[in-house]
Amino acid sequence: MSRVKLTEYRAKKIILGDSYRGISVRVDEKGKLAPLEAKGSLMGWVAKVDQGVKKRMKQGLVAVDVDAKKVADAFAVWAKKGFSQFLLEPLFPHKSEEEQYLSLERVREGVRILHAKDGGIEIESHPEAVTNLIVAGESDIAKVAKKTGLNEKFLRDLLQKFNDNFFAFLEINPLVVRDDIAIPLDAAVLVDSAGAFFTKNWTDDDLVKGKAQHGAEEVVETLAATTPAQLSLKVLNKDGALFFLFSGGGGSIVIADEAQLQGAGDLIGNYGEYSGGPTREETHLYAREVISLCLASKAKTKALVIAGGVANFTDIAKTFAGIIDALTENAEEMRKQGIKVFVRRGGPNEKAGLELMREFLTKEELLGTIYGSDTVITKAVEDAIKFVKP
Repeated sequence: MSRVKLTEYRAKKIILGDSYRGISVRVDEKGKLAPLEAKGSLMGWVAKVDQGVKKRMKQGLVAVDVDAKKVADAFAVWAKKGFSQFLLEPLFPHKSEEEQYLSLERVREGVRILHAKDGGIEIESHPEAVTNLIVAGESDIAKVAKKTGLNEKFLRDLLQKFNDNFFAFLEINPLVVRDDIAIPLDAAVLVDSAGAFFTKNWTDDDLVKGKAQHGAEEVVETLAATTPAQLSLKVLNKDGALFFLFSGGGGSIVIADEAQLQGAGDLIGNYGEYSGGPTREETHLYAREVISLCLASKAKTKALVIAGGVANFTDIAKTFAGIIDALTENAEEMRKQGIKVFVRRGGPNEKAGLELMREFLTKEELLGTIYGSDTVITKAVEDAIKFVKP
């Protein structure tokens, strides 16, 4: 079970019910924005990116008091930046001194409540202003209401929805309080993913979708969903000079950190790993995506680093065979671009795997250096850095 983000639209729909007037707008599979449903005159609205992005206002991902044309323009600009989910709400005029901060989080002791009389985007700069309270039972709610000055009925209803909908965390900032009325102007919610089986108030469609991914990331994500092995890929710099086929999370971190320490952090093209005993075919498909990234990079000198710690059960010969399958498909273009391959790996069938890799890279004129478990884990990346950054 994991914590996953709900869209702000769905979070507020749960909290406010039928009184909520927000509109959810999404980009479809063809990259087209869904048409806006006219509600009123579409004058005086607030438009936002609704994908769990923090500090949206500071990043220019919120447009305040806009009309229909400016709403459409804002959504189009954000869509070009890779965002695909947006929220449109009626503007709620208020004074900054009305803004409060409230968060609820499920902890071992019960539900932890953080509250501050002064909310807004600068709340993180004033932690001393935040009151920390725990609701362990019904009797605590009245105490919290008295301590914070918040309406007790509002708190009870909020806690009920928090529990009924498998919320793990809820942050409302700002919360505008007028007499007995509390209005959440901005809400962020994390839910327990297992809750999807027990509630009808939110589904997988209500979970936050990240920014548009690189095509290689999407391929690996789809591949990872079909195997018990660990496959992950993140494109960091499409025009990098160092591209990695990492194996094992711990070793991956050590090797990437070494590149950073050597002053080559800005040359790193990708991060991720293949581990947990992937098959030859799975390794082939994964390696193909990383090699494609390397070939597409505009860097003048490039290196592919195949490295990791000493595996417990991942078969080195089998996974190297899969990598060689991918290298074979691209060997000619790699030679044309002058790419060299640097290897450091250890584990089951290490000797056979390294020999297989050495023979292939030598024959294809791609060999940089190659090491086994008797060599320090960072040696291959050190050699690669010297190659791309002499």
